[in-house]
Amino acid sequence: MIKHRLTPMVSGLLLAALIAGCAVNPVTGRNELSLLDETQEINLGTNQYGPTQQSQGGPYTADPELSEYVSKVGQRLARVSDRSLPYEFVIIDDSTPNAWALPGGKIGINRGLLVRLNSEAELAAVLSHEIVHAAARHSAKSIERGLLVDGVLNAAGAALESGNVNYAGIVQDGARLGSQMLLQSYGREAELESDAYGMIYMLRAGYDPEAAVSLQETFVALSSGRSSDWLSGLLASHPPSEERVAKNRARAKRLNPDNASLELGFERYQAALANLTSQSKAYDLLEAASKAWAQGNLAEARDKANQAKGLEPSIAKTHTLLGEIAMKQRDWTAALSHFDRAISQAGAPGYFKDYLGRGRARASLNQDSNAKSDLDRSMALLPTEAAKEALDRIENRQR
Repeated sequence: MIKHRLTPMVSGLLLAALIAGCAVNPVTGRNELSLLDETQEINLGTNQYGPTQQSQGGPYTADPELSEYVSKVGQRLARVSDRSLPYEFVIIDDSTPNAWALPGGKIGINRGLLVRLNSEAELAAVLSHEIVHAAARHSAKSIERGLLVDGVLNAAGAALESGNVNYAGIVQDGARLGSQMLLQSYGREAELESDAYGMIYMLRAGYDPEAAVSLQETFVALSSGRSSDWLSGLLASHPPSEERVAKNRARAKRLNPDNASLELGFERYQAALANLTSQSKAYDLLEAASKAWAQGNLAEARDKANQAKGLEPSIAKTHTLLGEIAMKQRDWTAALSHFDRAISQAGAPGYFKDYLGRGRARASLNQDSNAKSDLDRSMALLPTEAAKEALDRIENRQR
């Protein structure tokens, strides 16, 4: 019995040994095991980029100039990184303070983190940290560990024993696992590594690395205060510590011993965030409405969402929430109207919840053809069981 249980594990390890190569990490220069080559790594990130944005809240499209600004800061840092990748930077429409990196250089930062930063240099500290996670293969290594630990390679052990190894299929499995693994907490070594090289990238790009110190000090203070939104966002996946603050402070002094004047960009950053900052009260109301909705308090949720809409009618997610409330109350016509507004205001590529909600509202109004189109669009943005079930009901009804 024991021998039978160990056989897949042994087979998986043998398979890993056969397909893996010893590669030099482009950032650290260390030799390390690599199960994925660069093309596979980039493809994994590219395939997960859209779904990850959707599952985290969808892309923030209300302020294209802000999106362009964040991208320019990111590309400025990417140009001085140790690894050339197809870097992309996107703002996620979510109030949770968070940032993440996918394999191959796809990087996201939440609007909820942007409003808590003080300068362009602090933004550069966040983005350079995420660039290192991508450049040093931290996200890719999370997937590779998952391929082994979660048994994907072990499941392929039988193929090895039969002489029929299909590594392409294993990588495909890795892509399916990727979205769950990518956003898990990084280990201490990876965080310290990203701090260290991220500050070097900041200096190369002309930013004051001292901003990375002030940023970590803020994170530690928020962590000790146990702010729930921070703990569920950046602090969960990038745990702060006094050790990181001390190392960053010492490193900043080494990198800029003469205290040379380097960019902080306070005014430039505040100007770029002016529109988003002006909407902060409306977003706070929308966040309170969302919490009330999650707790089942429809009246409070509707009231606060309507207050948010009164302050900022252009915020698409206000209509998303009002549409969901109307659906709960079986007011299909009102729901349809709200989801129409949300889709119109969100712009391309759209948010899966809006198409899902409008599709379900249309199906409830027996507008099956249009409903199916919306539900298909929702599935294309992010496959969900809710959209699949709605499509199945339409198909069964039309039989």
